[in-house]
Amino acid sequence: MTAVQDHLTDSELRSLIDGSVDEASYQSWTAHLDRCASCQEALQTIATGEIPIEALVANHDQHQPSSESAYWPAVADVQEEIAEQIRLSRSADHQSVTESIAPVGSESSVMRSQATTDRKPMDGSHVSHQGSSSYPNGLPFLQPSDDPAYLGRLQHFEIARVIGQGGMGIVLEAFDTHLARPVAIKVLNPQYQDNQIARQRFCREGRAAAAINHEHVVAMHQVAKADQDQVAFLVMQLIEGETLEDRLSEGNALPPGEAARIGMQIASGLSAAHKQGMVHRDVKPANILLEEETDRVKLTDLGLARAADDVKLTKTGMVTGTPLYMSPEQTLGEVADERSDLFSLGAVLYEMVTGIAPFAAPSALGVMKRILDETPSPAHQINPQIPKPFSELIASLMAKKPEDRPESSALVASALAATAQSLGSVSPMQVPAIAASDAGKISGSYSRQTRRYVLGAWVAGCVALLAFILTVAFRSGDVQGDAFPSVVLPDNPGTVWSIDFSDDGKHLLAAIEDGTVRWWDTTNQQLDRSFNAHRGIVWMVKHAPDGELIATCGDDGLVKFWDAADFELVNTFDAQSAVRGIAFSPDGTQLVAGSRNGIITIIDVASASEIRSAGQSGSILGVAFSADGKSIATGGSDKVVRVFDAQSLAIRQKLEGHTGPIYNVTFANNGQTLATVGWNKNVIVWNVANGQLVNRLRGSDGDVWGVSFCADGSHLVTGEQLGAARVWDVATGKALATLRGHSSAVHNIALDPSSRRIATCSRDGTIRVWDMSGLE
Repeated sequence: MTAVQDHLTDSELRSLIDGSVDEASYQSWTAHLDRCASCQEALQTIATGEIPIEALVANHDQHQPSSESAYWPAVADVQEEIAEQIRLSRSADHQSVTESIAPVGSESSVMRSQATTDRKPMDGSHVSHQGSSSYPNGLPFLQPSDDPAYLGRLQHFEIARVIGQGGMGIVLEAFDTHLARPVAIKVLNPQYQDNQIARQRFCREGRAAAAINHEHVVAMHQVAKADQDQVAFLVMQLIEGETLEDRLSEGNALPPGEAARIGMQIASGLSAAHKQGMVHRDVKPANILLEEETDRVKLTDLGLARAADDVKLTKTGMVTGTPLYMSPEQTLGEVADERSDLFSLGAVLYEMVTGIAPFAAPSALGVMKRILDETPSPAHQINPQIPKPFSELIASLMAKKPEDRPESSALVASALAATAQSLGSVSPMQVPAIAASDAGKISGSYSRQTRRYVLGAWVAGCVALLAFILTVAFRSGDVQGDAFPSVVLPDNPGTVWSIDFSDDGKHLLAAIEDGTVRWWDTTNQQLDRSFNAHRGIVWMVKHAPDGELIATCGDDGLVKFWDAADFELVNTFDAQSAVRGIAFSPDGTQLVAGSRNGIITIIDVASASEIRSAGQSGSILGVAFSADGKSIATGGSDKVVRVFDAQSLAIRQKLEGHTGPIYNVTFANNGQTLATVGWNKNVIVWNVANGQLVNRLRGSDGDVWGVSFCADGSHLVTGEQLGAARVWDVATGKALATLRGHSSAVHNIALDPSSRRIATCSRDGTIRVWDMSGLE
């Protein structure tokens, strides 16, 4: 195009569309298109087969798409596709990009990959040599690191490498030096850092996403303040695995049961977001992560699609999106609500079960025309292995009118759970928590078929699930014990090492492997609060007897006291070595702590200062105060139980009988009975008055980690290595019930002081609260 030309010719526009243009002309012509509405309209007309853009929406709306319609950014998508072809054709010249900068994932990815640097990026994003070398080391916002193994430092995060890079930002793998854990950091693209609207929306949407705590949503750990004169960034959970886009990259359909399970978990994650009033707006395979070992779904980029919209609006006056999975209302620039996400979920499900994207077309505008005008062939006609009811469910999700789609993502999750169960055995651990309050909402044309389908599928699913439960029950030989109902508090970020009920039983504290403490509402199974407590593992959390303070101990050697009302830190005691066990005195004025270096310390709670201490051989793993406050018991790695005088810390008794390390100790309220548990199935009851072994309880599966007496001391509850909790009659030494449901070791037990409930926590990252009212 010459300098005097007012507009691009049809030939030049066609060259842009088919990619037969040199890079210099491409840059000049696209710059002209950015400011010329006439050429934009001409390009749209040519790209859609000489059909005016108005005709595409004639049967759907009586007016032109608004200025925020996704039709207009579709032009930019076409341009970007062409630019990508040009860049890829020249990529062989850019192999000098260093490994530290080369992308191994899209900007939406928050996962660690073992891929080599020449692997295709997860969402097709590409970083050219020019892009990576345009600023020093590719990351100008980093400070130098003291460790040469890292690229640099961002606040207290050591940056290991770039995971991915795209238009919205850069994703980094980092090490959190405060909490000693790997994380993913998304940094707002440097070109938008000076744009206050972009920075504020980026951080605001990040904070909104941080409010979502769900097993199928990537956890947001930290959001940088938008008003700081620093780079804006988000700190997220780092996932090891692949994206759903990777899994679908070969164009092969997934087995129906696998597709239903993945869809069920996506819908469950969306339900958690929708309950917080957040619409994802960009549900696509690249934003669906699959954990490496568990294959569990993790949704990412919640809320950031809206942030990307603002960035685009401030730059060009247009919005962004992913046309292949857009809902019809999104393409028209209308308000996207929960049902818009469901349309996108339907499109993703369709691709999973058929191997074909339902609205694929050669251009972005062609995709959008198909979304508005065409109904894909039923999935079961393309893949006969898909049951017709499953196919009908997918079709209902892709209904053109929002009111004809399912009303609730929770309903869809329930239907897909039933589908997955009817198509094969599904472990109860793979079925996410689904809000029952929303699961019954059915609307539009979907209602009749869904009622029929969900009922039938759930009948089949329940039969299969019952068979699974009975198999476990008969294998254990204890049908009664497995019959107690429980609720699950899921997706804690790591092993839950300790739990403790509030006095009214309405809340439960949890000590987590990642250094956080969580405050769960046990009535509605909601996470009310989470806060960073220690660097590294939090080994134990305890309420003070008066309920006004909370004590925690961790691998960092600290004992911390927190205000139970607002979780603000009140005081800290440094034990100089990892503290595995703590216990309050009955009056709450003192706290005993046992550390890994074998030191037992009595701490004054008011001042967080040492009153006295004593040493013993080996590590201390468990401590307990007697109900009368006169005795302290410890257990640890040297296989000896010690009973101390609580005033002088003089040893009263050494109790020997364990065949390995002792993991926990607890007193009954009578002050005379002590229970200790540990390695090799050891559960022992002692009389501390005379130092005699009263009973050795037999029947545990593997090592025993947790132990707690009921209020009157008549029953004992233990937690075991193979995922069970067991209720014992102390007088007879018989197991009355076995509570199964955890998939890994049960580390701690808590008894609800207000009702007959037992809480168990596990290495599997879940907490279960069991209703024991049926136990005689």
